[in-house]
Amino acid sequence: MTAEPRPLDDVRATAVAAELLARYCWAIDDEAYDELRVLFLPDAVADYGAFRCRGGAEVADVMAELHRDLRTTQHLLGSVSGRAGDDGQVRVRSHVRATLVARGGEGARSSRVEVAASYRDLLSHTGDGWRIAERRVDGRWVTGDRTILPWFDRAGHSGGDVRSTDSAT
Repeated sequence: MTAEPRPLDDVRATAVAAELLARYCWAIDDEAYDELRVLFLPDAVADYGAFRCRGGAEVADVMAELHRDLRTTQHLLGSVSGRAGDDGQVRVRSHVRATLVARGGEGARSSRVEVAASYRDLLSHTGDGWRIAERRVDGRWVTGDRTILPWFDRAGHSGGDVRSTDSAT
């Protein structure tokens, strides 16, 4: 870890965070797993609730496997709030809403699932730029065909069970 060239204030920390997390979302949606791999530190810890990963290589490999049977995804990021720490790191909170569509089920409601979650990240500056050092994902709600992501219901969400917005679920 190297120091950021100039001190960060919270506004700049939020801009740094929004850019890095947008690259994360685009990498998943574009299936650009080599790009995803470099967004994390080699020893980063990423806790997704149902599974944990160590390092960018493992995050990329797990995401590639989990998204393998999907036709497309769209991750929409918002409410990004970064706080610059005296240690040069940035603590970030953000929300994501992801739509995941299964292969072969383009038009049917049952062929997709929407998930809302919160990200809590710790970013560190390196010689190659900002990287995710720690990630925690907390599910908020889910609607649609949960079988698309069979691992999702095994997640240990900090807020208790993820609420379903489907009346039948």
